[in-house]
Amino acid sequence: MHKRVGMVSLGCAKNQVDAEVMLGLLKGRGYEIVNQPEKADIIVVNTCGFIGPAKEESIQAILEQVKHKKRGSCETLIVTGCLGQRYSDELMREIPEVDAVVGTGNYSRIIEVLDDIIMGQRRAYLGNLSAPEKDGLPRMLSTIGSSAYLKIADGCDNFCTYCIIPQLRGRYRSRSISSIIKEAEGLVQDGIRELVVIAQDVSRYGFDSNDKFNLITLLKELCQIPGLKWIRLMYCYPDRITEELIDLIGREEKICNYLDIPIQHINQDILSRMNRISDSKQIRSLLAMIKKRIPDIVLRTSLIVGFPGEGEAEFQELMDFVEEGYFQHIGVFPYSQEEGTRAATFSRQVEESVKQERRSRLLSIQKRVSKRLMRARHGQRCDVLIEGRESESLYFGRSYGESPGVDGLVYVHSLSPLRLGDFVRTRITNVFDYDLLGEVYELSE
Repeated sequence: MHKRVGMVSLGCAKNQVDAEVMLGLLKGRGYEIVNQPEKADIIVVNTCGFIGPAKEESIQAILEQVKHKKRGSCETLIVTGCLGQRYSDELMREIPEVDAVVGTGNYSRIIEVLDDIIMGQRRAYLGNLSAPEKDGLPRMLSTIGSSAYLKIADGCDNFCTYCIIPQLRGRYRSRSISSIIKEAEGLVQDGIRELVVIAQDVSRYGFDSNDKFNLITLLKELCQIPGLKWIRLMYCYPDRITEELIDLIGREEKICNYLDIPIQHINQDILSRMNRISDSKQIRSLLAMIKKRIPDIVLRTSLIVGFPGEGEAEFQELMDFVEEGYFQHIGVFPYSQEEGTRAATFSRQVEESVKQERRSRLLSIQKRVSKRLMRARHGQRCDVLIEGRESESLYFGRSYGESPGVDGLVYVHSLSPLRLGDFVRTRITNVFDYDLLGEVYELSE
């Protein structure tokens, strides 16, 4: 009887892809994958260690699985991911039930780790964060539906003062175009219709290739894949979004008129203290150009409130900027003072209660902005990817304007049955703060 493996994966989409690769490797070796960790012989907790709340969630997840090792069927407990990379010694010392800790550079060695555990070894596997991504690894998707993430690089070279990612995932390393296309073709053959392109910084793709390839060349090749309907770009940093990229998005039907552009702030002093490359004027100029060239584009961003040195004047500037209405979707995060980062040593740290209050104020403004921008989509006709059923005649899914897991939904009335993965042409009939309602007028391709 093959051992049963349960996976608990936390954190970002990049981490989810790593988890799916581990599942693919385990399944290929003959392990049985189960959805309920409490029924597993082996439990893998793929952790996030980016900011304080994520670390707490990961630790709680590990301790929850420890219960299954003490009182359930679990024989082996492995911790992988960013928390493991960051705190391997502490985890091995403080939680003796953990049999191995696997860092971000070594997730592809999961079979070897299990073999070592069988031989009685208990240790951490941290590896080389500068090693290139391995090509051709199997992958078992953990999501249901017709959308999948496509990770094109790992690591980061931006070195923002608040961020620990370069220490957790190493320098930026682009995958080869051939390996990405091969993976994308396999996903499409398995029924995937939307590829969500991710990296820590998608717009930096190819900068480490000595001009052999770049994001434009990759996107043009992805667009040639038969059966692929949507390509969605996430995490494009503003300083590398070129006119060529904007023009390609505008003319290529397969690339969604959607961009996630993490800007973090708009006050110039705060941007400088964050070590962000783009200045506030460049950000505004870029956003205006994108809106002019692609009028129906949907934009998303992430913002940090309570960064050291952010007073009421700096925060007011950020609120005024959000009120200008560039973004349909935003994520707002209170600054987390992380050891090992430059910003952790900065003076004028902001009280936690002030951070939370500013987050609430900013989200309140964005709620009004989102509703205003949503109203502009009333009467719009667009394709919707059906992802579930709410009632007998009401389905839900996403249009080009919603990214999976982070944005709202489009609810669709249909008197005819719809299938998971159908694209249906929908007319938007009502708008809410973050969601849309529409009715089907024909099936798409």
